[in-house]
Amino acid sequence: MSSVLVYHTISAPAEPLPGDIDISPEAFARQVDWLARWRSVAPLVQTLYSTRRRQVAITFDDGFRDNLTVALPLLEEYSLPATVFVTVGFIGNEGYLTRDELLELSQSSLITIGAHGFWHRHFNLLSSDEARQELIEARTMLEEITGKKVDLMAWPYGECDQRLESLAAEAGYHASWSVWKGNNAAHCRWRVPLGRRDNMARFILKASGVYEMTEARLHRRRDRRGTHASGVPAVPTPPVCSNTLLARSRMD
Repeated sequence: MSSVLVYHTISAPAEPLPGDIDISPEAFARQVDWLARWRSVAPLVQTLYSTRRRQVAITFDDGFRDNLTVALPLLEEYSLPATVFVTVGFIGNEGYLTRDELLELSQSSLITIGAHGFWHRHFNLLSSDEARQELIEARTMLEEITGKKVDLMAWPYGECDQRLESLAAEAGYHASWSVWKGNNAAHCRWRVPLGRRDNMARFILKASGVYEMTEARLHRRRDRRGTHASGVPAVPTPPVCSNTLLARSRMD
């Protein structure tokens, strides 16, 4: 099974961002180097059809400016593809891509641009008409800016259900991704969240499928029981790992 990794901002603010979504450039460089050595990093869409165990895809959510200025040069150094899911309403805001920067990023042969909603709203709280409008307008705007087809999307806050999956398909998306919610169908594919609390050992375990087998299953179990009240995936407690498990994860 492929692991789809979720990044946000590649930066090192003095105070952690909400959800600890920031990863320092130095940590990201170490992670990219490990992926280039030990995994087959593929375009995101390829994970829809391939079952290779060592395959990994890289994604970024929200559209932070450092995806262009910091992440892209490192990806280019190793020739690793990535998908950037952009929230249209964030374009031009401080710390986020401008229209010109988004166009520049989209012109890289390594980068695929996807949608991440128009205003980064909780889609499961929207009416069907509101959700449909957001899905269509986000896609339309991104296509106007980049001049390229946009048919991949990621749900803000990782939220999705059968109603939203149907709406995404109706809006012209080829596939959609959550984090751990949903049933891993075409419009609610699972991903692996990463943040500043993921040291190198924890990153290797996550990139090797351990998150899906442990923490993600726990989240889904709690969600079904109604005990996970927040729509935002919590940052999980790091799993206990041994040197043996780490060694095995390198070779799986």
